[in-house]
Amino acid sequence: VKAFLGLLGVFCVGFFFFEDKRLKYAFDGEESPFPHSPSPRVEREMSEYGEKLRQEPNKRRSISAQSGISKKERGKLPTVARSYVFANNKGGVGKSTILFNLASEYARRNPNVNVLVVDLSLYADTSTLLMGGTQKEDGMQRGRLRIQRLPKSRKAASLLKDLLKFAEECRLHKSWWPNRQWFRRQIFDFARHAHPLKDHSTDREHVPPNLFLCAGSPELREVLSPENWGDACYALRRSMEAELYDPELSNVYGPGIPEFVPGTEGNTSPLRQWVLFFDTDHEIHTPHAKLALGCAERLIIPMTIDENDFDRLFVHEIALFPILSDLYEQGVLRARVDMLIFNRVQKYSVSPFDDNHVPVRLAFTPTKSDLNQMKKLCQDLHVRYLAGMHQLFLDADSVGSSFQRFMRRFVSAFAYANPVYINQSKKKGIPLTQMPEPNTQGKTYDQLSVNVESIIDDLESHVSGYIDPSMMSSVDPSMSRASSRHPKFGFVDK
Repeated sequence: VKAFLGLLGVFCVGFFFFEDKRLKYAFDGEESPFPHSPSPRVEREMSEYGEKLRQEPNKRRSISAQSGISKKERGKLPTVARSYVFANNKGGVGKSTILFNLASEYARRNPNVNVLVVDLSLYADTSTLLMGGTQKEDGMQRGRLRIQRLPKSRKAASLLKDLLKFAEECRLHKSWWPNRQWFRRQIFDFARHAHPLKDHSTDREHVPPNLFLCAGSPELREVLSPENWGDACYALRRSMEAELYDPELSNVYGPGIPEFVPGTEGNTSPLRQWVLFFDTDHEIHTPHAKLALGCAERLIIPMTIDENDFDRLFVHEIALFPILSDLYEQGVLRARVDMLIFNRVQKYSVSPFDDNHVPVRLAFTPTKSDLNQMKKLCQDLHVRYLAGMHQLFLDADSVGSSFQRFMRRFVSAFAYANPVYINQSKKKGIPLTQMPEPNTQGKTYDQLSVNVESIIDDLESHVSGYIDPSMMSSVDPSMSRASSRHPKFGFVDK
């Protein structure tokens, strides 16, 4: 009995002093808000390089222009360099269409990173566009038909099931009761659920080889619940924050990911950073939508200039900003507002807009009425921002209380286009920047391409954290569809 008690005492001391520190929660020393799972450290320390960039808001900070990272620093890179979530509790504002165009263009312009679209939508609109568009085949949209033919492992429902299983393994690994997970390394590779779109659509040259999809489906509602979504959030966070250059994982390759061949442009490899785009439904209160808000770093809010649609962002407890505030108070919110994209803004001219009276810079000049309406809605949001909502926005310390800096940092717009042109892009499943140029439509698609490219420029200029610049490639001007590129505007301190 004495020997047994002695061994038990040694075991307890060793458990408390040598337990896996990666499983400890790190939200300012508070306890985990997830009732059923341990939680990881979400806010990792910013490197000296990233800190330097954050302290220079007036400098043009495109990640394609950065250089000078040593091999020692590269060894500390996270698996996911950036992550975006598109959300709005109002349907029909263009979330899926804008995400489809931005993700495709982001992958085309940055062939040295893997871009994964995680479709957490029951309707799978983004997946439909990426898998071939809305053209009818055999009485069904071509994209949805191809989604049905995908293996279950390439769908978001399968990803969530494996995340829950991984969270349970982590809980057993931390448990004091002896179990087999004590002797296993806790690893989860989300790349196993990434479907390479180039393999599925070799007949379409516009698809970048580094663009991947985890397709949405109605089965999502059957996987997560209000009680277990925190487990999946914990597991996905840990997978996203794992070190990229891990020597113990050098031989791990996801399905459809060939081995890295040096000098091959666009070749996909597990030793390359990922950029994740999450799509959500208008039902932002669902567990899978909260999962996206709890895992992604940057929140993109597509919206219209309609005041009723704008007010719906704040009314009732199931609106977007009340949900964000609730998750923030619980300590589980990771996403912060990075950009507001006003969609379908009427265009006055194609010349870039830059006016100190209305502190926003756009790739086109809106009509005066739409511009004033944008400013009015932003003033309303800025009042809420000053009243305490600034905690839900990125770079709030740099923006301060200035309305001019608020507009320049967070506001962008997408010009209204004839639905015929947009529907042609969606029907073929081809992004606006890659649409063919018929004699009557080439000019319209060129203007839309400039608009998409300018928004991508803004996204890339919003640098925060540590990103390997060697993973990002500079944009070849010859790749641009438009004859003249919209200049990238840096952050201007008024």
